[in-house]
Amino acid sequence: MTHSQTEVTRLLSLVPYLRAHPGVPLTRVAEVFGVRPARIVADLKTLWMCGLPGGLPDDLIDIDMDAVDAEGTVTIGNADILPRPMRLTPDEAWSLLAALQVVADLADPSVRPAVESAIATLRTVVPQIGPDPVQASAGAGTDHRREWFAHAVAEGWRVRLVHRRQEDDRTTSPVVDPVRIEVREGHSYLLGWSLERGAWRTWRLDRVERAEHLGESVGHGLPPAEVSWFSDVPARDEVTLTVAPSARWVAEYHPARRVEKIPEGWQITFAIASRGWLADLLISLGPEVLDVTPPEAAWPAARALSAAARANGLTEPDIAASEKEDR
Repeated sequence: MTHSQTEVTRLLSLVPYLRAHPGVPLTRVAEVFGVRPARIVADLKTLWMCGLPGGLPDDLIDIDMDAVDAEGTVTIGNADILPRPMRLTPDEAWSLLAALQVVADLADPSVRPAVESAIATLRTVVPQIGPDPVQASAGAGTDHRREWFAHAVAEGWRVRLVHRRQEDDRTTSPVVDPVRIEVREGHSYLLGWSLERGAWRTWRLDRVERAEHLGESVGHGLPPAEVSWFSDVPARDEVTLTVAPSARWVAEYHPARRVEKIPEGWQITFAIASRGWLADLLISLGPEVLDVTPPEAAWPAARALSAAARANGLTEPDIAASEKEDR
């Protein structure tokens, strides 16, 4: 237990002890808690500033510090609220219920019964939330793949995936030691160690066509708090944009592999999982895009602009010649 955890544990235990032993000698309190009397005095000064929200004198725990200094005894008051069972306000109950329902949506099958039991208990002890309580979901829907992979994580399996690339018929077959399931913007992702790349990667579960159990996984340490959404995209699908200084925000808003300041502005390298996404980005940036490498990565955006020009009776950008030249 860390020092701070020990301090908090002692403070939480000190209040009920002092309530049960009014006027107890300071030396006896120090003996019971295994610390010096000076430490207990410091704890009392901390508790003196604790209590109910509001911070007014009647809200705070009352300690007779004069008796502590003059007589060496401790008496605590205005702490009767602490032993009472916690009462949730309706807003607090709704928030807790919503959080539990999200946990139930994501939980490992072995954990879900306990979460559902907590939800049922909450509905019983807080009747003011009504017979039709708030419904919350992580937004990832019900997917048998998520349960299968949650079981694989719990059992410590090594698995082989057949994973389909976004907007592409190609698949990859990575061997993975999975560690957890995450939900981002309504989609479930598997986070795990890719044996092929020797690094942490993520795979979107609704693009996993098949998976097989190969054996037992091995430990690879703790994954980082954040793994790029596009970290499973091969390096060959990188694109580098040279953008004007005013477009520096792009590297902050979208996951970037490299960002470099140059005289013209910024060079930003992305892993591209979707050509449609890149085309939308290039069109939205417009003249702030100074260069695209490789050039063919810009063709979908140019085609979209050409189609828009035809639809509006405008002169089309001549992209055919540029595509031929790039080839």
